[in-house]
Amino acid sequence: MHPKIKSDESCYNDAMSSTLRNTPFLFQGSTKKSNYFEGWYYKHVHEESNRSISFIFGISTRDPHAFIQIITSNPLVTTYVRYPLESFEAFENGYRCGDSFFAPDKVIMNVKDDTISVSGELDLTQLTPIHRNAYAPNIMGPFAYLENMECNHGVVSMNHQVNGTISVNGEAWTFSDQAGYIEKDWGRSFPRRYIWIQGNHFDQDAALMVSVADIPFLGFHFEGVICQLNVKDQVYRIATYTGARCTGICHTDDGFTLTLKQGSLTLDVTAHVPQQGILKSPSMGAMTQTIKEGLGGTIDLVLHRKGQPDLQLTSTHCGIEIEGY
Repeated sequence: MHPKIKSDESCYNDAMSSTLRNTPFLFQGSTKKSNYFEGWYYKHVHEESNRSISFIFGISTRDPHAFIQIITSNPLVTTYVRYPLESFEAFENGYRCGDSFFAPDKVIMNVKDDTISVSGELDLTQLTPIHRNAYAPNIMGPFAYLENMECNHGVVSMNHQVNGTISVNGEAWTFSDQAGYIEKDWGRSFPRRYIWIQGNHFDQDAALMVSVADIPFLGFHFEGVICQLNVKDQVYRIATYTGARCTGICHTDDGFTLTLKQGSLTLDVTAHVPQQGILKSPSMGAMTQTIKEGLGGTIDLVLHRKGQPDLQLTSTHCGIEIEGY
């Protein structure tokens, strides 16, 4: 067994501490907090079979339980496995959820119910956390300092290497220096409308995360933008708190286009979503809502500088969600 970091109560008491703000992988809340959810998202690309698999583990306190959601692409299949809340434990180097273990550098899966069986270990190396400072302690920037946000977002690793073997319904998936991604959400509910795009399987060394969402704040609503684009050694942060805005969203036959503007930069993203699967999502801390995610999507992006194309990239094996737009 792994020694625990701290009790749930001490995690709750420290929930707004600078340590937690700067380390989104840590447990931000408490199993004793009412109307609360917290979930971690791990994605792994299995290039050999042209598929991806994602694991989402977390807790819900309104209908108290822990859970693991599993998403596989090509074909897109989703599964929700429920566990007693007490099966969720925080340790010094990760979390136990049911009989599985999740750490920044390792995943040990042991999930089995009437619909799915997943077992095995994956090692995660060369993680790429985002740059943080006092103004932007995490991807939410200064909004990270606000208490009682409806939904908080954290990026643990924009891109990393995945190695190991897992068995999915008896089929062995062996990963050899494949691409991975980790993020998380916590709070009460997902936004009433939002867009989420993630890709790190580009034709060159690059990784992208975009979220555009309706944010309730002090009795009114605004459209918040957070985006991180890593291209080799260059990092672009495009966000509401750095002066960015979303200037266009347009549906297409197989997805949508999105335009973000910030100063002299314009980012155009075209998302192609051939398949979508149903996932459970939180509403006032209960996993009672549903969203659709396309795990095997494709994104084309063009970064313009002063009106001229500066960068063009394409990524496959993308996670894409659009709700309410």
